[in-house]
Amino acid sequence: MEDKEKAFSNRDKDVFLISLDRGIDRGALISRYSRAAALDIRDVYDKEFAENSSRGSEFYRKVFSEYGDESIAELISAQLGIQNVSNVVTKILEEQRIGLSFIEKSSRYVRYDKKVDDGYLYLKPERIGISGKLASDYTDLCDSLFSFYAKNYEPLKKIIQEKYPSEGCIFTSRKSGSSANLGSMDSEERKLALRAYDTAVRARALDDLRYVLPASTLTNLGISGNARAFTYLLAKLRASGLQEAKQLAQNIFDELRDEFAEIIKTSDSISPAAVSPDAYAAMDAFAAPETLDNPTVKLIAHSPENEELRRMGLAISVASGNYGQIDIETVKSWIKNSADTRASRRDKPGREYEIPSYHFLVLTNYGAFRDLQRHRMMTIIRGRLSTSAGYDVPEIIANNLDMLSEFNDVMKRSVSLWENLRASYGSEVAQYCVPYAFRYPIYMVVNMRELVHFTELRSTPQAHYDLRKIAVKMHEEVSKVHPSIALIAKFVDAGEYPLGRIFSEFRKEKKLA
Repeated sequence: MEDKEKAFSNRDKDVFLISLDRGIDRGALISRYSRAAALDIRDVYDKEFAENSSRGSEFYRKVFSEYGDESIAELISAQLGIQNVSNVVTKILEEQRIGLSFIEKSSRYVRYDKKVDDGYLYLKPERIGISGKLASDYTDLCDSLFSFYAKNYEPLKKIIQEKYPSEGCIFTSRKSGSSANLGSMDSEERKLALRAYDTAVRARALDDLRYVLPASTLTNLGISGNARAFTYLLAKLRASGLQEAKQLAQNIFDELRDEFAEIIKTSDSISPAAVSPDAYAAMDAFAAPETLDNPTVKLIAHSPENEELRRMGLAISVASGNYGQIDIETVKSWIKNSADTRASRRDKPGREYEIPSYHFLVLTNYGAFRDLQRHRMMTIIRGRLSTSAGYDVPEIIANNLDMLSEFNDVMKRSVSLWENLRASYGSEVAQYCVPYAFRYPIYMVVNMRELVHFTELRSTPQAHYDLRKIAVKMHEEVSKVHPSIALIAKFVDAGEYPLGRIFSEFRKEKKLA
């Protein structure tokens, strides 16, 4: 039995933490709020839970079998660590937008040139289900991709340093807050600036080299979420045609079985069609539309601006108590005033900006998509990763003939292997050999409120340059058709920053100092 005095953070206040050890007991106790006559839930605990260690499990078993009430499953949460999973399956995991929060190992700040006991960090063919000559070809390709990464890290840093020497960089002065270069700084500030410069160069090198990482690259993932969301996640993994995904589903189930008791078992009853529609099978040979050039952001659907302003005006009138009395010109003025009062991008627009929506067709590389997918307020429709749409080449590599020749060679080998894997194992398995450089067409729907968040955040200097191009282009496209509404996105930064992390790194160094 748990100590009654430790079950809650306090016994005499109206706000308190429930500190029971087991998540299922915490969830069951909170669930009792809906039907308990007692004025204090702590009294319910004393009466029903304190002397019955099975109370939580019994409660959930009864509710699920007798009432079918799934909402109470959201009251139990868990933090799950998943390691050595590929970047094919993490994208399946991260597609679930509600009930789960994810944090993934970065390919922008962590080097991937280290070997472990069985070689570089990519999913080995036996875990995918590839065998024979194709397994050997797959291993050779992945080793070549990682070897390119490892071999060119230091040379690429040197090229970046020569192209963007520290003496020519602009920093923000610690003393005045104005722009300054190294020559105008004192010795202490200069040391901080050079440290920031070295970090920015390293980050740029990793940004360029991540293009050669294959989708089979292994990563680590942390997931925090509620039991109901985990059940749907399990169903989605089981519906996949990937051996890795199915095994991961079983591993997650085994870990959560004790924590979530009866709830997690309901994942077996969810139809695969509900989480993985058969219609997606038609996307096996999905290729980029011929109307798209790379890199491309194309606004393909939107309502007339006056129509959106009229809708916003109606919403504002409801919120203000003046129903139906706000005209379009007044709404334009209201938007301008809202923009003027925003002091930084952290001042978020209100829900009225969720009314205008925009449909985009975006063609970017898979590396950039991995960051873009994290914006879960967007509706993103994607196909399977392929080599059909060609690939991007980082500017610095494109301007170095030796690097470019080797880069093109491994990309061509990737195309050949992808075709062979698709022919033998299908398009789902073939994804594993595709490097991040390959272009990936996606359909996106986003409202103005989320568009402001995305374009302002992803256009900051420290954002990856691929995301910066997408963010700036999306803002430009919307500004053409809805200039009065797009005013609210006042912190979109269209500047050029070849060493984008240098400003944030310099601020960090100053804080540490």
